[in-house]
Amino acid sequence: MEVAECASTGKPPYQMRLLNFDESWELLQSSAFVKNCFPLEFEQIGKQIALKCGGLPLAIIVIAGLLSKIGEVLDEWKRVAENVSSVVSTDLDVQCMRVLALSYHHLPHHLRACFLYFAIFPEDEVIFVNKLVKLWAAEGFLKAETMKSVEEVAEKCVKDLIDRNLIFIHTVSSSDGKVKTCGMHDVIRELCLREARNTNFVNVIMDDQNPCEQFRYVSTTRVRISIRSKQSQLVASQLSTVPSNDSYSVLLFTEDPSSSRMTQELKRFKVLRVLDLASLKLQDFPSCIVELFHLRYLALTVHSPTNDWDICIPPSIASLQYLQTLILKFPTSLAWKYTRPFILPPKIFKMWQLRHLSLDWNYLNQHESRERSWPLRYLQCLSGWNPLSCTSSVLRLLPNVKKLQMCGTQEDYIRSNKDNVFHDLCRLDQLKELKFKMRTMIRRPIHPTSLVLPPLGTFPENLKKLALTGTCLHWEDLGILGKLPKLEALKLGYDACIGTDWEVRDEEGFPHLKLLRLKHLYLHKWRASTDHFPRLERLVISHCWSMYSIPQEFVDITTLQLIHISDCAKSVGNSARKIQQEIEDNYGSSIEIHIS
Repeated sequence: MEVAECASTGKPPYQMRLLNFDESWELLQSSAFVKNCFPLEFEQIGKQIALKCGGLPLAIIVIAGLLSKIGEVLDEWKRVAENVSSVVSTDLDVQCMRVLALSYHHLPHHLRACFLYFAIFPEDEVIFVNKLVKLWAAEGFLKAETMKSVEEVAEKCVKDLIDRNLIFIHTVSSSDGKVKTCGMHDVIRELCLREARNTNFVNVIMDDQNPCEQFRYVSTTRVRISIRSKQSQLVASQLSTVPSNDSYSVLLFTEDPSSSRMTQELKRFKVLRVLDLASLKLQDFPSCIVELFHLRYLALTVHSPTNDWDICIPPSIASLQYLQTLILKFPTSLAWKYTRPFILPPKIFKMWQLRHLSLDWNYLNQHESRERSWPLRYLQCLSGWNPLSCTSSVLRLLPNVKKLQMCGTQEDYIRSNKDNVFHDLCRLDQLKELKFKMRTMIRRPIHPTSLVLPPLGTFPENLKKLALTGTCLHWEDLGILGKLPKLEALKLGYDACIGTDWEVRDEEGFPHLKLLRLKHLYLHKWRASTDHFPRLERLVISHCWSMYSIPQEFVDITTLQLIHISDCAKSVGNSARKIQQEIEDNYGSSIEIHIS
């Protein structure tokens, strides 16, 4: 209230109050009974629970999430009602925390660990689900189920925590509606931190805390270390006081990315499974890391400060035989300027447990002797792979890869086009997502060249998603993509296509496409009809400032559900609203329109 009064513009601040019984019951009912119609006796117990929650909306929502998971089990509902009653207190903070704890203590064992893992991240951190999935897998929280991969099990766990109202959705993917980022309410985060400290699940090191005090009980439990520092030079001294024999994970969150001697302290942590130093700029690949034989997850940001040498990844990295995720990237500020690549050893193909390999600009070292390599049968995602390395001898080592992003310079793509290396992409019969990205290098001449798409028969037969960035295709080149039999999503990013007019010819079209995203394109006129996009569900257009309008014929696309417009001319938004109005007038249905 004090803050509200200081920020007031003259009007008295709104006085927050607790909910009355009717409001509490309405909130509980709309959350817990939304998908099911329970018998009368459940409603009677539900009203008792609503009353005993004391009018606290957050407590009601979390209890509702628990009840929706329990389902029609009367004894369990009665037990929840008894527990809610027992934790009612005159201290509202204590009351709320105890009620929230009910939902935590009802979690299955594997979900408890997933929930407590959120204590690792700083307050108000936006958490990427893709990263969370990799970390959970590396920690050993997840086990593959029959007909389900580890990644699919992880997505189910995320959904379960959301359904229980223990975490919330921050953003969803425009392509498939899946949760992209998530977060945790401050009050629930307090519960998470408390339980994490009580069980010694996570230990947090901060600039103003004494590490010795933080780690009094570490010797009895395998723990995870979350380091949050505004000054990276302090990290090494803090980490030096931490007992290393029982530390499973080290994750660094720093606002000061300058290098420090921290990596030398890592030699002591022989049982590390997770090491995330991505927020720190390292000037070379730390050789000591190859001694951490138990690593499952490794994320590093590396750059050469003078741009005088390539960053060579040592062949000894192959000694990390348990590694599942390897992320090597440049600092974000240098990602498009950097002129010296990572040089990868062929022995990277001996890291047989790899599931996710994410890189910036790189080359395979062609001068090292070629030993026999075994296929990376578990590799699911390969990001930042140089197009020159997409040869038949390499692709045969990636039999089960599902996501592939190629990233290289114009010179890399020119050489690839000459050698027809993309003609071997058909070997990847498990590939679902493919991305082409062309880097623009500072201080290098820019040649007026474009990506040459491979013939139709050389595309992976199961390809569902395709993304292009910087490829400088002509709009008429897209005709071949419409013939891909399973293509459902097409994303065209910055300079993916050049030219101001896109006219989809009568014999062309995208009969299976469900998502089309246009971003940072200089498109002015777009001519297309319903017949060209008969199954389109989502249309996303952003930063296309020269674009005039959406084809008005799209009003007859009966599958259209969403048009999302951002940072475009006002006329584009007006054409979207006109389509929305005509669909409502002509068909009596409606579509979502988002304009920002």
